[in-house]
Amino acid sequence: MTDSPSSETGPDSGSTTTRASPRGEARRKRQLEVAREHFLEHGFAATSINEIARQAGGSLATLYRNFGNKDGLFLAVMQQEAQTVWSVMDHEANETRSVEEALEDFGMAMLALALAPELIRLFRGLAFESGRNPQLGKLFLDNGPKLTRQRLAGYLSRQVAQGHLPPTGLGQEPLAAANLLTGMLLNPLHVDALLGCPPDTASPEQLRPHVRRCVRVFLAGFGAS
Repeated sequence: MTDSPSSETGPDSGSTTTRASPRGEARRKRQLEVAREHFLEHGFAATSINEIARQAGGSLATLYRNFGNKDGLFLAVMQQEAQTVWSVMDHEANETRSVEEALEDFGMAMLALALAPELIRLFRGLAFESGRNPQLGKLFLDNGPKLTRQRLAGYLSRQVAQGHLPPTGLGQEPLAAANLLTGMLLNPLHVDALLGCPPDTASPEQLRPHVRRCVRVFLAGFGAS
């Protein structure tokens, strides 16, 4: 099912900043849940915002008020997905974990998301659709992979500032360091999965040694003891 152009755009290009009631928050959460299912199952182009509103309950106007338009809804879903990866490190200041342990937990969470079959389908669809709509690809990158790398860079910077990582070498380029670590973690597993050859070693127990090796090589390159 597809929507008319006007229903995709919506009456407002931005979401409301008014604090919602508990009932309104519950409805927004339900809209996000249904939207996630549709985007992951059907891709961006084939997802119907009218169908999301119908399944989630409430009016189409409420959905537009919460998210602005289809792009805004997709953006909210991507930010939520990125948060599932980052949640394992949200309280690093209060943790007793070492940097190595924290990065291993981050790597495991990132791979669990990136290698999930529904995310692989979404990646494939976005790669195709972005050829016709580059803004869609940018929206995904800015609020998914790039956001994750930026937050990882922030974490690494804080560890340098707190003396847990050396300030020289990669310590001077936290974003480059974050790019290196995420690249090491994803390759070749993610490319293999995108091409229809999912890794045989995709269970948490099997992925842990790969993640541990990547983190140890990364920290050695960082100059951490």
